[in-house]
Amino acid sequence: MDKWAYRVLTLKKKFFSAEDKNDPEKMLNDLGKEGWELVSVIPLSTTSGSTTGMQLFLKKKDVF
Repeated sequence: MDKWAYRVLTLKKKFFSAEDKNDPEKMLNDLGKEGWELVSVIPLSTTSGSTTGMQLFLKKKDVF
């Protein structure tokens, strides 16, 4: 039976803005090279409904 390792990343809305130099596609590709697979994304929002960021859920086969 496969065993899995899990990782949760929380990205703020600023991460995706033009003024931020982060590249989400590069970040996900780098994680993929390490064996991580993106399995779910959940938007984060305020009580008024404004999006403040998102949580990314990743998994990879546990080698231990």
